[in-house]
Amino acid sequence: MRLGTRIASAVVLAAVLAAALWLGGPALYVVTGLATGIGLHEYAGLAGAAGRVDLPVWVLYPLGGWLLYRSLLPAEVPALEWGLGVAVVAGLLGSLVVGEGGLVAWALAVGGALWIGLALGYYLPVLDLHLSPGDHHGLRIVGTTLAAAMLGDIAALFAGSRFGRHKLAPTISPGKTVEGALASMAGTIGLFAAVSAWLLGYPWYHGVLLGALLSVAAQGGDLVESALKRAAEVKDSGRLVPGHGGLLDRMDSLILLGPVVYCYLRAFALS
Repeated sequence: MRLGTRIASAVVLAAVLAAALWLGGPALYVVTGLATGIGLHEYAGLAGAAGRVDLPVWVLYPLGGWLLYRSLLPAEVPALEWGLGVAVVAGLLGSLVVGEGGLVAWALAVGGALWIGLALGYYLPVLDLHLSPGDHHGLRIVGTTLAAAMLGDIAALFAGSRFGRHKLAPTISPGKTVEGALASMAGTIGLFAAVSAWLLGYPWYHGVLLGALLSVAAQGGDLVESALKRAAEVKDSGRLVPGHGGLLDRMDSLILLGPVVYCYLRAFALS
C-alpha cells in the first residue's frame, strides 16, 4: 500500500510539473511560486526546530518570493541587491527587538530564502533560453536536468541497497552510501553525455562535466535537508505528499540544480 501511494504521489507531482513546464507563462509561475512557498513554509518549521528559535517569516517569505522572481524584473532594477539589503537591515533591527536567539533566527531566515527562493529562481532564465524562435531549448535543458536527477536517485537507491558497504555521511544520513553516490553520479553523467549532442546541441564532454556537477549539487542538496531534519529531530519536512513526507523532501535534490546549469551555460557561453 505504501509503495502504491508513493508511486501515485510521484506520478501526480511529475504530471503537474510537466504540464507547468510545457504550458509555461502564468502556469509555470504559479506552480513555481506555490512550490517555493510550500518549501519555505516547511523549511521554517525545520530550521526553527533545529535552531530552537521562531523564524521571522516576515523576512523569510517576502525575501524568498523576491529572490525567486527577480529574473522577471527589468534589468535596470537591482532586485538582488535591494532584496538582500532590505532583509539585512530589517532582520538585524528585528533581531534586536526579539532579543536572545533573534540573530540566529534572522540568519536562518535569510539562509532559507537564499537556498530555496534564490536557487529555484535560476530555473526561470534557463527556461527562457531560445536558440531560435519557438525552439524550446531552455525547456529541453531543464527537462534533461530533472530527468538526470531522477535517474541519479534511482541509481543511488538500487546500488546502495544492493552493493552499499561504505557510509557516505553516517552522522547526517546513515542510509546513504558511497556506492550509491557513485552510481548516482554515473547515471547523471551517462544521461547528460548521451543526450548532450543529440538533444541539446552541445559536445559530449559538456554533458560529462555538467552531469558531474549536477550530481554533486543534487546529492549536496539532499544532505543539506537531511542535516536539517536530523537537527530538528524529525523524519520528514511535512505531510503534504502521501507516502513521501513534505514537498521539500521531494525538492531537496533539485533546488541547487538551477544555479549550476545557469552558471555553467554562462561560463562556457552555451546559451
